[in-house]
Amino acid sequence: MRGAIAAVTLIASLAGIGAAAPPKPDSAAAAGPQPPNVGEYAFLYDVLDQSIVRPVTRALDVPAIGRKLTGHRREAFNVDENDQVRLPSTWWQPRLGFRKVTVKQMLAGPGSGKGPAPGRWTLKSAKTQGVSPGFNIKDSKGDRFVIKFDPRGYPELGSAADVIGSYLFWAAGYNVPDNAIAIFYPESLDIDPEATYKDSFGRERPFKRELLTGLYERAARRPDGSFRVMSSRFLKGKPLGPFKYEGRRPDDPEDRIPHELRRELRGLWTLCAWTNHADSRGPNSLDMWVEDGGRSFVRHHLIDLSATLGASSIGPRSAVTGTEYYLDYNVMAREIGTFGHAAFEWEPIVDPRIPSVGMVESAVFDPKDWRPDYPNPAFDDRTERDIRWGARILAGFTDEHIQAAVAAAHYSDPRAASYITRVLIERRDKLVQQWLGSAAQLSGVR
Repeated sequence: MRGAIAAVTLIASLAGIGAAAPPKPDSAAAAGPQPPNVGEYAFLYDVLDQSIVRPVTRALDVPAIGRKLTGHRREAFNVDENDQVRLPSTWWQPRLGFRKVTVKQMLAGPGSGKGPAPGRWTLKSAKTQGVSPGFNIKDSKGDRFVIKFDPRGYPELGSAADVIGSYLFWAAGYNVPDNAIAIFYPESLDIDPEATYKDSFGRERPFKRELLTGLYERAARRPDGSFRVMSSRFLKGKPLGPFKYEGRRPDDPEDRIPHELRRELRGLWTLCAWTNHADSRGPNSLDMWVEDGGRSFVRHHLIDLSATLGASSIGPRSAVTGTEYYLDYNVMAREIGTFGHAAFEWEPIVDPRIPSVGMVESAVFDPKDWRPDYPNPAFDDRTERDIRWGARILAGFTDEHIQAAVAAAHYSDPRAASYITRVLIERRDKLVQQWLGSAAQLSGVR
């Protein structure tokens, strides 16, 4: 009987017969747009997926092979009639290369650049596992920051790269955190009674002060016992986890274009080649659910720029960085074919031998074939139009922009500031010359 009544009710409702008052909206719908689900994926998963699984699937993708052989690769989908990124974009905004951005505006772009307020800090959670120790704190004014240490033996290495990278990528149009150099005094740190950390099995544990000893031993300490650290102000909004450089976020109705077909992500290759940002991968990004201009939406950020400029969490990178993938099939085939006699591209690279400077140089740098640590789907699908778009942005950087970004890192060794500035200028010039031609033909807006 109940089934018959339900069937009659369904038929009546479909026909509009006997319709009473419309159903009340549920509370979620009434509250407006809801944020997508929080998602995470690990570095190891990404390495294996992009280095082994995806290359196999690409090798079996007949249409893609045909487009590559005929020189008709798919161009970016989100461009307008002038071949520029269709706006508005939650990934990128037109800045250098498209409009005038002064040095002062660049230095104020990501945020105040002042770091935590003086006084006591309160540790809320900590990262004690892995190669990059650090913790989250609340400063004396109640603002939240991520605190990252430089590796022992290499003071200023990662902190400088993170700060410089934040200014350069902001000026290039991308969303980045407000990063700044700060001085941390261990005696000024309080431990929140509810502070936690994750153990080696990923289980959340109560944080105890004695854990700080092991953390401090892995970090570069100053003679007075303090630490120079990189402070990254918490981004506004609700964190949703990283984005991927391919596909779409299925629970975000505004994410309609596959990421590997976005001009902002394909053209990012040029900026990453410039800064030797070989760690440009999905896990080093963060989506935030934000409210802005009267609406709620997902804003996409680049984070963790401490691995730019040839730096890493444990020290300088190797000379191979930027020339080969972790698992590079082309290099393997060449070595097998020549019985190991072919020279490697990185062999002439000279180590600058400055502790606060990573393995980055401009003499051997190849502006045509720079590579990240492992394949990036958006970079793999880039075309010359995407690269030239990035080169136009790069052409907008003056020497003064670069000098100011490097100065914000507060290197104590003047050799470091001088070296990084020169390398960035020379790598810029190589990329711009390669993809846009002579200086007289540059159309970049500075």
